[in-house]
Amino acid sequence: MPENIDIGEVLSEINSLAVKLPQSPAAYLRCSSSARRKLRANLEATLRKLELVQQNLDPVSLPELVFDPTAPNVVGRLVADTLLLQPRRALSDMINARFYGAGVYAIYYRGDFDAYQPVSGKEYPLYVGKADPVELHAPGPREQGEKLSTRLRDHARSIRGTINLKMEDFDCRYLVVRSAWVETAEDHLIEHFKPVWNKEMKVCFGFGKHGDAPETRGNKRSPWDTLHPGRNWATREGNAPSVNNVEQIKTHIQNHFKGCGL
Repeated sequence: MPENIDIGEVLSEINSLAVKLPQSPAAYLRCSSSARRKLRANLEATLRKLELVQQNLDPVSLPELVFDPTAPNVVGRLVADTLLLQPRRALSDMINARFYGAGVYAIYYRGDFDAYQPVSGKEYPLYVGKADPVELHAPGPREQGEKLSTRLRDHARSIRGTINLKMEDFDCRYLVVRSAWVETAEDHLIEHFKPVWNKEMKVCFGFGKHGDAPETRGNKRSPWDTLHPGRNWATREGNAPSVNNVEQIKTHIQNHFKGCGL
């Protein structure tokens, strides 16, 4: 059904933008980043209105749904859903595991650490991640290298190194994925679950770090290493304490789970 579009308003927006747009490549270079972002946003909004005008002029309507199996969001969800169908395995089994392939994975908890009780034993991961292939366009698992098993092995060792987490309380799922779709699947999983250990949530991040030197990026001890001490490099001299203490981090975790409806 055609949408109501004020043609006069659209034409006025076009004329206003035409005056504001730089008139030469050199003028574009003189624009500040904020000015470019604002102009781009205005252009995109006006173009969307013009597309609606074009649709209204067409006597044949568009379909309500067009399924494109190659669209990144479609593939990302398909890969993520396939991962969730894989069996849960003890993370401790990954300590000595070696197999070819890159892909995505999820780490689950079923222990009694107080901060994680809302998700303990549930199908809700504490962390999801990806392991990129050795070769960007690797045609198969062998060419991808042992990236996925190595990543899971590193995570298992990190948990084993803490003083207040037990290896037997953790499970994982993993899926070897064709190289081009690893990142889109991880993005979908993070958006869907909002795992509390992922850095994107800005709650208890730091689990995925690999031992940065204190001078690297002016490191501070991560919330994860503050809540779960034990990794030697995280307390190395010069590695500043986290801005939040244990109780503050636990409060942030509690609030995060509540915000996720857990």
